[in-house]
Parts: sequence; C-alpha cells; structure tokens
Amino acid sequence: MSNIYKIIRLLITITTISACGTANTATTTITGLHIPDSSPAGQKIAGATRTVLSYDELMNGFNISSPVNEAALTFPVDAAPPAHLFEGRLELHGEDTTGEMLVLRGDPNQEPEVSHLPEFDFEFVQSEGYLIPVQRGLIITGHPYWNYILEPGRVWQESADLGYSRASFPFSLIWKGSNATLNGTMTYLFNDEGISKVWYQVTQETTIDFGADMWGLLEASYHPGLVRDSAKTITAFTQELADRFPTRPIEQLKIDYPNVDLAAFGAGVSPPSMTWYGFVINGINYLGGCQTRYGVYPYCEYMRVPSYSTSKSAFVSVALMRLAQKYDPGVANLLIKDYVPEAAESPGDWSGVTFNNVIDMATGNYQSAGNMADEEQWDNPFWTSENYDEIIAAAFDWPHRTPPGTQWVYRTSDTFIVTRAMQNYLEMLEGSGADLFEFVVDEVYKPLKMSPGVFSILRTKDNNWQGQPYGGLGMWWIPDDLAKISNFLNVENGTIESDQILQPGVLSAALQHDPKDRGVDRDGQGKYNNAFWADRYKAGFDCEFWVTEMLGYSGIVVALFPNGSTYYYASDNREFTWSMALRAADKIAPLCP
Repeated sequence: MSNIYKIIRLLITITTISACGTANTATTTITGLHIPDSSPAGQKIAGATRTVLSYDELMNGFNISSPVNEAALTFPVDAAPPAHLFEGRLELHGEDTTGEMLVLRGDPNQEPEVSHLPEFDFEFVQSEGYLIPVQRGLIITGHPYWNYILEPGRVWQESADLGYSRASFPFSLIWKGSNATLNGTMTYLFNDEGISKVWYQVTQETTIDFGADMWGLLEASYHPGLVRDSAKTITAFTQELADRFPTRPIEQLKIDYPNVDLAAFGAGVSPPSMTWYGFVINGINYLGGCQTRYGVYPYCEYMRVPSYSTSKSAFVSVALMRLAQKYDPGVANLLIKDYVPEAAESPGDWSGVTFNNVIDMATGNYQSAGNMADEEQWDNPFWTSENYDEIIAAAFDWPHRTPPGTQWVYRTSDTFIVTRAMQNYLEMLEGSGADLFEFVVDEVYKPLKMSPGVFSILRTKDNNWQGQPYGGLGMWWIPDDLAKISNFLNVENGTIESDQILQPGVLSAALQHDPKDRGVDRDGQGKYNNAFWADRYKAGFDCEFWVTEMLGYSGIVVALFPNGSTYYYASDNREFTWSMALRAADKIAPLCP
C-alpha cells in the first residue's frame, strides 16, 4: 500500500466523517471492547515470545490436530498499535476442501460440506486498532449448510512478527434455515501488500442438536483498496461503541453490591452448556461466561447466540405494541381471517380468532392440549418445509377444539400466522413495499441503538431466503442487545427519550402490570400473555408479585424482575431457571415495595 494511497484514504475518511457531523467528530476515540475478568491466565501479550500461532506457523503452516487456546487469538492486554492499515477484501482459498471437524453432539456422519466453511470474500476497514467488516448481520451464502455473521475484531503489533501486523475477528456459522449458531474466530498477519495464511477455529455453539469443533489453516489473499463508504462504516462503528450499554464483568457485581450472592447468577445451568449470562441493574450490564472448549472467547460482547422463541416477545409482540401505538390501539382485536387469506383453507375454525388470541397461543385450533405435543412434531411440514406456501398451509392445518382464548397450546406456527397477519395489515397502511421486520428495526431497534447484527432475521426460502420472517425464531443476540431491549421494556416502559413507542395497555398486560388482563392460563403453571411467559411468586417474600420472561427453546432466558432488574442467559441444554438470581436481586433492590 503506497503512501499516496494512505493519504487519499485518510483525506476521504476525514472529509466524509466531518460532513456527517461537527468537525471534531473525526477525532472521536473508540473505547475498548470488554473482555470479562475470567480471561485465561497466560494470555499472550505484545512483547512476549509467542508459542502458538507464531509468525512461522501462520506463514509456513504447522501440524494441525485441534483448535488452540483462544488466548492465542485474543487482543493482548498491552498491545502495540498496528503498523499497517487493513482496508479492502479478505479472500480465503480452499474453503471447500481444507479444514477439519470433530462432531461432539449429533450425528457424526455429516455430509462432507458440513465440515468446511462457506466461500469467504468480504470487505473490511480499519480504525484505531479495530477491524470492521463492512457487511453485518446474517449473510446468505451459496453453501448448502452454512451462512455467516461477521463481527468487528482487533488489529495490533507483536515484536516477533517481523514487521507484520496481526489481526483477529469473531464470526458465527449459522445453520441454513435454522437459528443454530456456532461461534468462531479467525486470525492472520498482514502488511501493506501481503497476508499470511488464515487460521480459523470454531469452539462453541448454542444449539440443541449439533456441536462440533472446526479448525483449519487456509491460503488467503489480501486485496487492498479503497472501500466504498468506508468512512460511513467507521463512523457507524464509532457510534455503535459509544452507544454500548454500560458493561462490567460479573465479578464487579460483588464489589458494587457486597451482600449479593454472586454464585446465584449462572446457577442451575450445566457449565458446558452455558454460553454467557448477565444481570442488568441500575443502568449497568454485568456480564459473565463466554467460555469455550478452548478458553474464554476473545470477543465476549460480540458472541452471537440464537434468539429461538425470545423473538416471539422481542420482535412479534413488540411489533404488535408498536402498531397499536402508531396506528390503532385496537389492532390486537382484528380478525386473522380478514388479513391472512390462507385461513379459509384450514380444517379449524378461524371465524372469531383475533391477533391477540394467536399471539397468546389460544386459537382453539389444535390437535393435542398436551404440553408441547403439537409444537414438537418435528416431521410436521412447518418445520421441514422452507417455502412460505407450504409453511403457512401447515400452520393452519389443525382441527377446531375449543373457543378461542380458552386453551393455551404452545405452537411456533401460530406466531408465523400472526406475523403474516401484521405484515398484511402494515401493507394496507404503508403500501406493498412495507416489511414488518424492517418496521420494527426502524421504529424500535435502531432508536434503541441495538447492534447491526439484530437488523436481519431468518426468513422463508422464497427469493433467496428473503421471504416471510418466521417471527417465532430466527434472530441473533449479543449481550448488549438483551440489556437494551429488557431495559426498554422493564424500566423505560416502552419509551425512548420520553417518546412512547409501545402502546402502554398492550405492554402493561404483557408484563403483568394489569391485574384485569393476565393472559391465558398455562395449565396451572403460570400465564402466557402477548408472547411473554409469566410466573407468580409469594412464598418466601413479603408480597405477591409476577415475573415475566422471554424464553427460547434451547435454554435462552430473559427474566424481567419487578424491581427493574433483568437476569438473562443463553444456553443449550434446555435448562430454564432464575429463582436463585431472583432472590439475589432482592438483596440489591427489594422486589416488594
């Protein structure tokens, strides 16, 4: 990379950033990413003699038998600034033939393609030691099994790298047509003209059905050059870090609140199954976990997890609340049959079923009222098909049993129906180009300053996976996202900067603030209202109160406590527990007035 190229790049960056705001915006300092205090001892530092993924190994190759300790891919605590600027395309070679996989859970006899990465050729820009992928969110690939999510990484200098700069960044592999998520990291050396081989490893996942270690050393090409809108990308990333919810390691909670039982957070979940967990109170997100099978993940705050059914609450229910606030408080009482024409082909009775009945999982149309009996028919076309026409037909393919609003039968296919109903309702108001998910992104997620990884969702296969959002699953969270959305619901009561974003009545019912609207009874196990779970507590406390939750299939929990705190975690052993965290939260801020 010539000096004149560097000068042109710098001038364009400063000019573009200045045009977006005040003149001093170009000198904004980006604060460091948080890594929990549980980072492994012996983390490689900039001045140390590196023994893992050394200059010679990345340049010339080495015997590969497994992933390495994540410390070797982690930004050092005393890192020196990089000597080079990475801007352009990073292209990997031989993805379809190079790389190893050890299946740890699920069928070990996977198709050969499963063990290899999708084609990788993406643009990156660099700013103040950060390596920023230009494309964020879910990336649809041509691979038969995997999609990508790319996140920002770091760039630094190590004395033993013979003048090259070193980079690493986090990425996720997303099972195509699924929410299943495997987390990995890549690293390499580079200078102005060249690049080493690229080491990648996948050492952690959040998914019930499949777990694997993946690793490999790939040939690579660096194509330096000006990236279109690079300054815009850098400005957006600078703002992204500035907007991060204040975050501290979970160990700091004991220092800030000495009486708290720190062991209560993360308790009850099998340690190998825990991805990360956190506790949000008084405007601080206390974060823990991020363990992999090879040490602490280098980029804890960018460690993606699947939403599974938490999207029913955080997307579909929030969409209903926003529509009710912006257009019509009575939108929940509209009839499904008037907005989803496929209802006419159902063997059930949809003549009186409202949006609210469906989001409450109480349509009256079902096969069995047994717990999850209808939901977990995994050979149902709703789960096995990928195109909208087949999925919507399967969603309606249930006989009539009881009047709507009387019997709770949990089914993700119902959420697909109400998502479609709201989509068609929105199109009637905003035109055929309207999209319900983009509506929520623009009206809620972006004003909340959530991460760009939340701005895409799993859709049906129509139009290259750009069809109907599933609604009931298919988003991906980082801890910052859950801190922001839970604080928005549980503390700010659906307001952003004093503007009421969500309809108060619908939100109040969902959070069990309205004793006249508790929702539908879950066979004596609690309530379900507007896609939020709820449980009543009294024993051992000085009052009776409700805890509402957003829950996801594999063991995703976002528990909204009535003292304004939130306990959340992502795991994959279907363990759902928050009672110990609830009692610990009571020691910090009483749950009873």
